[in-house]
Amino acid sequence: MDDVRVSSGTASRILGVSEATVRNWVRYGYLIPGNSTFSKADVVRLRERIESGEIDRLRKRANKKASTQFSAPDEYVRDGGLTEKLRSIQERIISGGLDPEGALFVLTLKSLVLCDEVLLKPGRCVYEISSYSAWKRQCVKQEMISWHSGLDVDFDARSRRYAGLFSGFSGISHIGTAGIIYQSLLSEGRRSSRGAYYTPERIIDGIFSDYNGKGGRFLDPCCGTGGFLLGAARSGRFPPCHITGCDIDPAAVKLSRIRLLLAFPDCEFTPRVYSADFLADTAHAPLFGRAGTFSLIATNPPWGAVSPMNKSGTLQQRIRTNETFSLFLLRSIETARRGGCVSFILPESILGIHRHSDIRKIMCKDTEISRISCLGRIFSSVFTPVIRIDMTVRKPRRDNRIVIQTEKGASYKVPQSRFASNNGSCFDIRVSGESEPIISKMYRKRHATLEGNAEWALGIVTGNNAKYVADKPAKGLEPVYRGSDVEKFRLKQPSSFIDFRPGLFQQAAPVWKYRASEKLVYKFISKRPVVSYDTTGALTLNSANIIIPSIEGYPLQVVAAFLNSKLFGFLFSRKFNTRKVLRRDLEKLPFPALSTRETERIIRLAGLAVKGHDVHEELDREIVDIFGLSPGQAETVLSMQKG
Repeated sequence: MDDVRVSSGTASRILGVSEATVRNWVRYGYLIPGNSTFSKADVVRLRERIESGEIDRLRKRANKKASTQFSAPDEYVRDGGLTEKLRSIQERIISGGLDPEGALFVLTLKSLVLCDEVLLKPGRCVYEISSYSAWKRQCVKQEMISWHSGLDVDFDARSRRYAGLFSGFSGISHIGTAGIIYQSLLSEGRRSSRGAYYTPERIIDGIFSDYNGKGGRFLDPCCGTGGFLLGAARSGRFPPCHITGCDIDPAAVKLSRIRLLLAFPDCEFTPRVYSADFLADTAHAPLFGRAGTFSLIATNPPWGAVSPMNKSGTLQQRIRTNETFSLFLLRSIETARRGGCVSFILPESILGIHRHSDIRKIMCKDTEISRISCLGRIFSSVFTPVIRIDMTVRKPRRDNRIVIQTEKGASYKVPQSRFASNNGSCFDIRVSGESEPIISKMYRKRHATLEGNAEWALGIVTGNNAKYVADKPAKGLEPVYRGSDVEKFRLKQPSSFIDFRPGLFQQAAPVWKYRASEKLVYKFISKRPVVSYDTTGALTLNSANIIIPSIEGYPLQVVAAFLNSKLFGFLFSRKFNTRKVLRRDLEKLPFPALSTRETERIIRLAGLAVKGHDVHEELDREIVDIFGLSPGQAETVLSMQKG
């Protein structure tokens, strides 16, 4: 794939952004074009860097772009005609210059008519409450009166367009469609900053079907248009007076209240759904009741958006990153009753990224985690894979084992105590029953690590690749290597050339580290280490970083042999799994004490590999034997696919 070239249009589709954004990313050095095209491999690697959270600024931009596009949930996608009808309604709202909340109000009225909750008098104005009669329930009528009185919308200025919107909503009786359209209208800054994305019903219903409690009270602390509230209603475990929700979006809350009323069509009640900030320390406590009230708290919280400081800052004292989903999770753990359950839909990055270590430590200490389910990319317009994590609010038992469910449906158990003892409380869920004995055996063997035994250097960030980097050699330029140029043991032929003036660059390591007589160059974006051995003083860009090891008894070629081995790749991909090769993770890898004979064999084979000979399989078997793996364990490692 490294040799495939793609246009800027194809690159924009791969990345999920506009071509204008691609041009901006070229200007800032994230992509390097050649003859007006891009290496497909580079585009895919940039997408992986965005997905992993390494370049959070670009991820927010990509998600922001995607939020302007209409994306129907799974149950609507199966009916293409229905999806087109919803898209048409969205376009009618945008092109007609209609107020989003005013449009939501009109659509909700039409939904009530379609659900036989009320009748529209013939020839009357669709947005006036007085135009409706035969209200089935007074509680529904009062909700709509209250909503109408709080609207600041000039309906009369576009009365015909609102009437057209009303009539165009024919044949769609599902009250949820109004919420889907409203979410699709939360474009650009509003939606991306709130992290507001539709959660599929199957994911929500799975939470309630797995809930082991016997009713009690339910809370969604960031309920949006009410998907989880309706899930609580569908479960049959909670009466309406025991379902509570809140959100900072008043229009979404109003729709949630109506949706909850329609979920209990035979009941007169006042929904316990409020326009409030769950993260405010005490201002809205009376709405939710005292801490310890709720037996189940479940939600899909905002991701990536940074919450403003709450009034006393107590949450931020424990969550230094100020990540919104971490703050919601902490407050939910504090709010649930002892023995109550908390279930969150979260980005997979929470499992291993170092910046989320604070909330992981809290989960390990204050909850008993029961399940982590890998859900894949359930949000079509968001890069990040998703997990569901379930926990019980109590001090964890020493022998608690967490059920890990893979995206393909397989399951196994891992001890929670292992998470708690990992560096940064990393949730290394891919160290399963099959791999755990192998990894344990590796660490039991006497070993050294790269921590304190290496010099490290980051690749160059020019700040302006168009100015300093070219795709052809020229006078005054020298080769510079990117991550895509790094292969096991050997650097590929360079495809980029640089005017090396480190004082002008945004980032450059001390020159001696680039010019070292021998060094290792490793690919930064990768599921496992890929390391080249270099004696040419080569320069690298920031997708290729540098190690100069100094482990006693380990020549650099031997270090490269272990890092490139299938065994180290097996360990790295399961224990760290961040889709990038970080120094702090490399520093945890165990380099075993070697006999003279073992060292000589590895040096001989590594030397051949550096010269281009295909001895990788022989090296892999040597390294497996050094760690003393059983034949079955060796087969597990050696059968691992490349990637």
